[in-house]
Amino acid sequence: MDEVTIGRESLAHIEASPELPALMAEYEAESANSDIGRTCPHIPTYQAMEAAGLFHAFAARVEGRLVGFMFLLTPVLPHFSRVVGVSESFFVAAEYRKTGAGLRLLRAAEDVARAAGAPGVLVSAPVGGSLERVMPGIGYRETSRVFFKALS
Repeated sequence: MDEVTIGRESLAHIEASPELPALMAEYEAESANSDIGRTCPHIPTYQAMEAAGLFHAFAARVEGRLVGFMFLLTPVLPHFSRVVGVSESFFVAAEYRKTGAGLRLLRAAEDVARAAGAPGVLVSAPVGGSLERVMPGIGYRETSRVFFKALS
């Protein structure tokens, strides 16, 4: 298998990747919440957050092809009055998971969060999914559980 490269990229560069639609479909099939609906990224919100320095995109590529991504938010959480890194979207195609791409994406995001003064990074993972099984082994601990109730 070819070498995976990890880099910080603009949202526009990731959006322009021809592999993105297939990657998003795989991500949605594995991680979607059917009560919320299909994924439909609101690009203007991402763009505004990127312009404000609150959105950081990372890509995993093989020979230029997008095989994974990590979108990190670095807002000030009002309750704590502190910047905290928040993984907004994090996915690596199943075919590339044993390459270390996911861990390298996460470490790149941690570096940016650290530089922003964050004490840590919050990562959510689908219940029963592979990410949920991996996180404790790479230094993350479960601190909260997220619950969802459909209102319609």
